[in-house]
Amino acid sequence: MDTSFPLTEEVPREDTLQALRTTHAREQRVGYEASEPRYELGMWLQALRGFFRARNHPLAEADQSSVLTRDWAHELRIARQTMLRISQLTLRVVYLEDAKRTAAGRAGESLLDDLGLLDAAQSAGLEQPTRPLVDLAEAVSDICVLSESLLEAGSVSFYAWATIGKILHRELDRSEAARALERASHHDAAAKLPAPLLSLAQAVDPASALGSDILIIFSDLARLLERLRLVETSLRRDRPLKQMLPVFCLVYEEARGLLDFIETRALRTDDLASDIFDALDGMNYALTMELRKVFSHELVGLSSLRQSPPIYARVENAHGLLRDSFQQSVVGLAQMFNPTLDVARLFSTFQTKLDQSLLLRDDLWTLLQLVRRAEKERDRQPISRLLERLISFREGSLRYLMYKDWEACERFMEEVAAARGAVEVTPVLHRFSAYLETLLGQVNMRAVLAEHPFEYPPLDG
Repeated sequence: MDTSFPLTEEVPREDTLQALRTTHAREQRVGYEASEPRYELGMWLQALRGFFRARNHPLAEADQSSVLTRDWAHELRIARQTMLRISQLTLRVVYLEDAKRTAAGRAGESLLDDLGLLDAAQSAGLEQPTRPLVDLAEAVSDICVLSESLLEAGSVSFYAWATIGKILHRELDRSEAARALERASHHDAAAKLPAPLLSLAQAVDPASALGSDILIIFSDLARLLERLRLVETSLRRDRPLKQMLPVFCLVYEEARGLLDFIETRALRTDDLASDIFDALDGMNYALTMELRKVFSHELVGLSSLRQSPPIYARVENAHGLLRDSFQQSVVGLAQMFNPTLDVARLFSTFQTKLDQSLLLRDDLWTLLQLVRRAEKERDRQPISRLLERLISFREGSLRYLMYKDWEACERFMEEVAAARGAVEVTPVLHRFSAYLETLLGQVNMRAVLAEHPFEYPPLDG
């Protein structure tokens, strides 16, 4: 069965580039919250399309051969929830549009009535500018009902899953409102590009295609980071996190598109300087590796998980890996053209993340040295100092670890505090030391620390 049906409307990169140049200044003045319902609705429509493309799903290599035979019920439940969210947001946009029209249109309707033209305007359909949105909500609701019927059977075959996807694709293609919302979401997300990057790209060799290519790369990365903001908000507000899987699928699809663009166009620019080629090639490789980590490991099996802690841990880790990778790609490429560029001007959270990671790395190193000293000396004095430091760590930089590491850290702290005598404490300290060494290595590999090598200072006292 052919499952390669297109599930995202192709937006020419030249159109995106022109939109960026002509609307960027205006978009930068519009607050995110002001356009959030329409932007979020357009993004969910794009995400739902991409979710019904099997190649976007996080699958381990060993599971890829079973795509046609596995049960897709978990994914269909997530898709159904996404459809409900789309219907909700669509009706919200209808309400806002109607309220705006009611407030602004009464004078116009009064004038038409005075001129005897109101009936003609209403018969022409001018009284229902939100009708395409209502039609969209009805179409998505119908597919949602069909999905519910399939789920009642218990299991969902790939054929049934793909059929729902084709129906959805056909209805969204027919919908004037869906097409407009998806185009707006595509362009609005890219318009979040920080002003320094826009200026930098415009200053890069205007006589060649390189400047345009760099602007497209920056705008695509800005769009990907904007998509991840919804995941970040859901993590912070404790929303259902399995519902973020379609967003991750959209991020994967768009990131693969960016990688293809870099490989097939940017890297083939005539007379491309070797240092710029190396920077783009290195960025391409790093992004490929991070995508593989997330979609071949972190998110594999997420749709079938039931317990909240592992779901939160996986989503948080996947979000962190992708966000850091995208931000570091922007920073690395930007500093190729402007080495003195202030990173804090690009991402308000970048400096905060850097400060937190530096403190966490220092604290983990200190803990590791204290644990090794306590393991070696085996008297109560180093244990007492270690326990004091563990309490300080728990109340301080522990929260800068990934959520998935909290439980293991706290368990080791409890075991150290509960141990009595060298016989009990020695094996605990040995395991804790190995764990801290591994954890320190993971923190040291954070993208935000790439330009901050660790000096491994000696332990004072």
